[in-house]
Amino acid sequence: MAKEDGAAPADSTIFRQFFARPREVGAIRRSSPALGIAMAKEVRWPDGGAVIEAGAGDGAITEHLLAAKPPGTPFFAVELNRTCAHALERRIPDLKVVVDDLANLCSICAREEVGEVGTVVATLPWSVIPEDKQTRMLEAIIETLAPDGQLLFYIYIQALPFWRRSPFARLLQDNFETIRHGSVVWKNVPPAVVFDCRGLGQSPNRV
Repeated sequence: MAKEDGAAPADSTIFRQFFARPREVGAIRRSSPALGIAMAKEVRWPDGGAVIEAGAGDGAITEHLLAAKPPGTPFFAVELNRTCAHALERRIPDLKVVVDDLANLCSICAREEVGEVGTVVATLPWSVIPEDKQTRMLEAIIETLAPDGQLLFYIYIQALPFWRRSPFARLLQDNFETIRHGSVVWKNVPPAVVFDCRGLGQSPNRV
């Protein structure tokens, strides 16, 4: 079992790619084991459906998802940044990694012959992604998820006041029945809050 440590060790891949492509890599260091464990605990592992991690980076969250994944559950990662994707492939050789944009999720699933998608774990730097790109990504997730599917993501606490008023948050409210969040994961840099969205096409609750 992974140790629930506080701060993640500095990672040269994440550090370099943050400065090279800040809109693709929104953190200066790896997510902490504490955040990875918090994310993995919230996943509703579907019966027969696939689980997709979008924005997997170099696998800081991925390794905890894989540790919690039931045997036989289809799982693959989507990562736009090629350098991070290659680092992830080196770290977890058996993992299927697709180098592509989350906005193309529908075509990715068709290409990978994925049937039903039960859960999307979107470990993306939402606070630094332009609003129009956020909308395209979220629309692709909504179109791909099964009706009883789950969207799981986190937001850094300093971005929460702005995010709650964003088109992204409103789109969630318009499409998911239940939107709930957990406690702040303080053992991460920056601290983060995990959000769990379920029930597509139903009357939404407030974020």
